[in-house]
Amino acid sequence: MSPRNLVLLIAAACGHAGDPPRSSGPAVAVATTAVHAEPLAELYRASGTVRGRSTVMITSKLAGYVRDVHVRPGDQVTAGQLLVEIEANDARAGVGRQRAEVAHAMESRAEAQSAVEAARVAAELAKTERDRSARLLAQDAVARSVFDQDDARARGAAAQLSAAEARLRAASSGIDIARESLAEGQATLDYARVTAPFAGRIVERRVDPGALASPATPLLVLDDGASLRVEAAVEESRAASIKIGDPANVEIGSQSITGKIGEIVPSVDVASRAFIVKIDLPPSITGIQPGTFARVGFREGTRPHLVVPASAVTSLGALDRVYVVDHGLARLRMVTLGETQGPWTEVLSGLAAGELVATEPATLHDGVAAEARR
Repeated sequence: MSPRNLVLLIAAACGHAGDPPRSSGPAVAVATTAVHAEPLAELYRASGTVRGRSTVMITSKLAGYVRDVHVRPGDQVTAGQLLVEIEANDARAGVGRQRAEVAHAMESRAEAQSAVEAARVAAELAKTERDRSARLLAQDAVARSVFDQDDARARGAAAQLSAAEARLRAASSGIDIARESLAEGQATLDYARVTAPFAGRIVERRVDPGALASPATPLLVLDDGASLRVEAAVEESRAASIKIGDPANVEIGSQSITGKIGEIVPSVDVASRAFIVKIDLPPSITGIQPGTFARVGFREGTRPHLVVPASAVTSLGALDRVYVVDHGLARLRMVTLGETQGPWTEVLSGLAAGELVATEPATLHDGVAAEARR
């Protein structure tokens, strides 16, 4: 390329002096919008992390060595799925002993029931003998001493029946106690099988087989990826301007999402002088994994900004460009842009208010004859 052509190309790209070649064809009708001031939200930006709405640390309730870990980070699990197995020989032995105690208590109750039946028969017989002696005594057919002996035997048999019934009640209570002890032991044994409390995704694995687990030892981190939120650290000086229910702009990769502030943690970290704000994301959002980096923009009022439609901007590498329709020509103009909010993109430099920019620049090139239409 000759030096003269290079100079002309640079001049055309920058929109400076030096008329670009005019197209010899008819003027192209171009949809345009005037550069103007638009009230845009003032944003305070903070870094955040995507997390599931329900994130739990799964811990051990039992002391013992980890026998097996059935999941890895990234695995999707269902509610009730077996995640970790812990050796529980002591608990297993305890359950065996408690089952034997239940069986012994049931045998004791059976024995007590038999004793009650025997005592009831003896009491009925003694009562019959006493009643007969009472009738004979009324007829002066027996001595008073005979009636007294039968009456004493009847009262003794009734007392023995009451005692047998009390032993039966105690045996029944013993069965209840033994069963409760067995249920407690079985629950302890069940702790050796750590299951998922809900469906979700394993985020972190803290133990491997052979490690010694004790009560409250972290084993896994489980995240409910069905509903997502972003947790962002916000400077304590911004506390007055952030309220629950306010919208927040969230940028995750190439996605721009409008979320809503769902929770504000009131405590401030003494090291960072920041507090945590949790932004709920819409349930329709897909393709985002917990742990992903996010940028959050909190709205702090509005201020007029010079803007153009986002559709008017094209990019070439790191350069942002628009076409300005001026005196019947489409002129390529390099611009410096700010933030995009909704349909508008803020212009920091390169354009002045009132200039007409093409809103459909795909078919244009620098210097083409153009007729602006609004």
